[in-house]
Amino acid sequence: MPSLDLDLVPALSRALDTDALVLHFQPEVDLASGAVVGMEALLRWQHPQRGLLWPADFLAVADGAGLLPRLGWWVLERCVAELESWRPLPPTVDGSRRQMWVNVSGSQLLESDFVDRLLGLVHDSALPPGVLGLEVTEEGIGGGSRHTAMLLAELKDAGIALALDDFGTWYSSLATLGELPIEAVKLDQSFVRGVGNDLENDTIVSSVIELAHAHGIRVVAEGVESWSEGARLCELGCDRALGYLFSGPQRAEQARLMLAHGTGWQGSGRIPNPRSDRTLHPL
Repeated sequence: MPSLDLDLVPALSRALDTDALVLHFQPEVDLASGAVVGMEALLRWQHPQRGLLWPADFLAVADGAGLLPRLGWWVLERCVAELESWRPLPPTVDGSRRQMWVNVSGSQLLESDFVDRLLGLVHDSALPPGVLGLEVTEEGIGGGSRHTAMLLAELKDAGIALALDDFGTWYSSLATLGELPIEAVKLDQSFVRGVGNDLENDTIVSSVIELAHAHGIRVVAEGVESWSEGARLCELGCDRALGYLFSGPQRAEQARLMLAHGTGWQGSGRIPNPRSDRTLHPL
């Protein structure tokens, strides 16, 4: 590891102790109603010299220094606190529950006390079932082993929502889709990029959506940036989406305003064009 990266280790440890880390939130929009129905939590580090750092800038350092468990729990604890601040918000325009989605690594998920600690955190906050969601990758859960499937089932039974992240990047995804206790799959943006312009890609996306729906699973498209992508995903039956078409990641105060406002389409009956419609304050 380069010496410059090693210099980040004590600074990152101090950041955890002093709350110098921050969470940003990216809206998840229901494509049928236009409702902003939830947020994906994204970790950032406000470094005193380097400015705002993204996870790619420091997660490898955290891993090498053994700080990933602390980072993971810092994120979960702050997300639960943020969910508590959503209680006074008005109902969503389509009546759905608001959800906070948090990425969880396979190593954190498999910690011996993970389930008990997480459920204790949720219980102490008295959160309604289903509002806290965990995003896991197929790689992170070992391709859906029996042990992890049982662990995920325990979380689901306790009211934790579950989603399979980066869906489509592993060949076994389609085979294991119906075996996991998940309520959503996050369609990898590599498929979103070609939607509407590539017939073969559209066929793949359509098949994924049909298979997911056959199992009662919602499909969420990641990285939607253009009106054409959003419109084609609607035509193919995709349920929800995230991306700069709607908004970039926002600080907590702005995210709450979006949730209170309630719609990602501004009631216009169309998906907003980020080049001309700045009402959702894209980053």
